[in-house]
Amino acid sequence: MMPKKILYIVLCWLLFTGYSYQNNPGISSFKSVTPEMIRARLESSNVQGLHPRLFFSKKDIDRIKNLFSQGDPLVKMGVDQIMKEANDVLSKPFLKYYLDEAKLRVPSIHQFASQIPVLVMAYRISGDTVFASRAWRQLELMSSYPDWGAERHFLDAGIGAFNFALAYDGLFDFLSSERKSLLRQAVKKHVLIPGLLQLKKRIWWSTAHHNWNGICNGGIIMAGLALFEEDLALSSEIIAAAINALPPYLQSFDPDGQSEEGLMYWSYGLMYTTITIESIKRVMGTSFDLDQFPGFKKTGWFPAYVSGPVTSLNIGDDPIKNERSRSFFWFASNNKDTALAQLQYDLCQATSKVSWMDLLYYDPAMCHNYKIKRKIPSDIYIRGIEVMSSRSGWTKDDWFVSIHGGYNNANHGHLDAGSFDIQALGEVWAYGNLGRDDYTSPGYFSKQTIPGYLDNDTLQTQPGRWHFYRLRAEGKNCLIFNPSIRPDQNEKGNAQLLRSVSTDEKGFFILDLTNCYSRDVNRYQRGIQLDRKDSTIIIQDEWESKEATSAWWQMHTKASIHLSNDKRKAYLKQNGKEIVVSISYPTQASFEVLKADYIPGRSFPLTKNSANEGFKKLVIHLTDKISSIAVHFSANNSIATSQKRPLDQW
Repeated sequence: MMPKKILYIVLCWLLFTGYSYQNNPGISSFKSVTPEMIRARLESSNVQGLHPRLFFSKKDIDRIKNLFSQGDPLVKMGVDQIMKEANDVLSKPFLKYYLDEAKLRVPSIHQFASQIPVLVMAYRISGDTVFASRAWRQLELMSSYPDWGAERHFLDAGIGAFNFALAYDGLFDFLSSERKSLLRQAVKKHVLIPGLLQLKKRIWWSTAHHNWNGICNGGIIMAGLALFEEDLALSSEIIAAAINALPPYLQSFDPDGQSEEGLMYWSYGLMYTTITIESIKRVMGTSFDLDQFPGFKKTGWFPAYVSGPVTSLNIGDDPIKNERSRSFFWFASNNKDTALAQLQYDLCQATSKVSWMDLLYYDPAMCHNYKIKRKIPSDIYIRGIEVMSSRSGWTKDDWFVSIHGGYNNANHGHLDAGSFDIQALGEVWAYGNLGRDDYTSPGYFSKQTIPGYLDNDTLQTQPGRWHFYRLRAEGKNCLIFNPSIRPDQNEKGNAQLLRSVSTDEKGFFILDLTNCYSRDVNRYQRGIQLDRKDSTIIIQDEWESKEATSAWWQMHTKASIHLSNDKRKAYLKQNGKEIVVSISYPTQASFEVLKADYIPGRSFPLTKNSANEGFKKLVIHLTDKISSIAVHFSANNSIATSQKRPLDQW
């Protein structure tokens, strides 16, 4: 894209970002529903007996066909991708039943969830029954599975219900009466009947505040809406129960549209939740105000909240990002948000990716009429997950620094309080998170790691979550005190914003990390500051130790590193670009370069870590006599040792 267009995109999403966090979250008008209310809605539905009806209608497919014939670039890209992916599925073997290494998940159900949308859409757009036939044969095989995970890992069952709903609704005119009956029997047996029992017991997933809620309840609702004419009583009861269970998840996006789980699980959960609300509206003529929770109304912008000029940030078990993440056209359409529609349109073009949902809810008229009307902030604070960032401008080459706080015990969270990311000159220089490791590795989800944060140090006797390098603070750009086998931050710690300032010349945020390091310190603060005029960044730490302390400052990078003779400057280079990292103070500190691995002197023999290929870390080892450190980042060699300026004087 042209630089002018990039500027336009960034300005669009910053407009909303600056607006969002300055408003009170408010209260949703959602009220619980009853089976009787749902039954009345279903009996009077104007789409009763019609298919497809859940996420799209025949009219929607005709609109896509017309836009394709007219040469709409986004639709052409999307249709071409769908047809290619659908044809690829035709050459793949059928998905058989098996359990993963943890003996929990049915992977084939998840794999089919990526196949069924392109098969259904390819059939609806092209009319070629080869795609419908392939989908049916896989569905027939899945109907004979011994289970869909309902009693073991209900997420599989929820996704299986989505697979059923999309196929039953989207292939309705292709499927015979016998085939439809077989599919209805399978989804009742494997999802709806056990799901209703679990909803009545309020089992944990049903009221969770994370993606499981939206996926499991959403799958149940979509399946019930797909077949309600055939079993009105069951559909009414289970749809009501699942709708009433959704609010804890929808409220989790308050106040700023944030997700504590990061972008991958944000997208994963909302992919199912948005089309659930869409199907509720299309079949019953109302959303029951499920889409009116204040944070949920803002969350379409969350990918923009956590994007720098080069790429989006990754949080917790998110994989590393290599581009700015896209949102959903559904949010733009549902909220009549032309700015978000324009942002999504441009990001689809920039990433050369268009999903099946993009095609359904894309409206060309929304994407070309947006004008900037507000002052755009350069500094962003996202409450709830405590992500803060500053940028120097709006091009890909500008400078950007961010820091992550919040609760360490967030779902899919890591021990990453205070970790920072830096992007500049079109490159990522500091990676605050190396991503998740292998979910099936022993101990990965065992949060009760032994020894615990406050236990006496001891040998590893079993693997736990906080033994994995990528999940520990030493696998982040965090300060490490007195390294041991114990978790290096308090697993229940909470890091909160202490103070911030935003001016035309600079922006800074100061994070209080004391609670996350309470074993070793009486007080600890970290500040990040960006000077927009000089394009320089400062990372500054100040702490008060409880006793003799060994501390390590560290930063993970893919850049090559060359140290000055006195080792107080590090020259980082990649792709022909260079930045200089300088120790401002203390004067006795120096850099060294280590592998992206545990701090020397310890071992975790029972933990299986993946290799961190391409990464190294720039570190500073500090003695107990030091209680503060400042590190500067710039594009030149002019930064010299400066006079100490405490954080309380920023």
